[in-house]
Amino acid sequence: MQYGLVVGLLTSASFLATMYGLGAPSVGLLGNILGIFAFVAAFRFIRSYRQEVERLTFLQACYMAFLTLFFASLLTAVVQYLYLAFLDHGRLFMQVEQMLSMPEYEQWLKQMAGGADIEEVKKAALGLLSNPAKMTLQLLWSDTLLSLILSIPIALLSMTGKNKE
Repeated sequence: MQYGLVVGLLTSASFLATMYGLGAPSVGLLGNILGIFAFVAAFRFIRSYRQEVERLTFLQACYMAFLTLFFASLLTAVVQYLYLAFLDHGRLFMQVEQMLSMPEYEQWLKQMAGGADIEEVKKAALGLLSNPAKMTLQLLWSDTLLSLILSIPIALLSMTGKNKE
């Protein structure tokens, strides 16, 4: 759980830097770097635990990686809700609305919508952004799915090196 706290603080900082980076691209880059570093930190925590504390099988390492990333997702979801509800003041909504009205994204939406009405897709996306609770739950769901997927390669990579004797 303590590993999840550290990874959660890194992913929360990544989210905040990315949100601030909508107006300052260099800060957005910092957010991306922090996001990647969060997964590297999770890998290093699990590998060091395996090497210094206790032998882990692949399934145990996978379970530990998932729980670490899941706890990080929960902490990040709290930060995301607080940001969207109290600090954003509609800035993200305006950025996405502006992006969706650009001609390049119109073409992309036509391709991705697969015959659905583009205005309905835009309306659904903007409706999700206008409600911080719905947006946070959507982000938590995607973070949990990402945790499940990334726990496998993290566990595989953490199996390298010496095992605790």
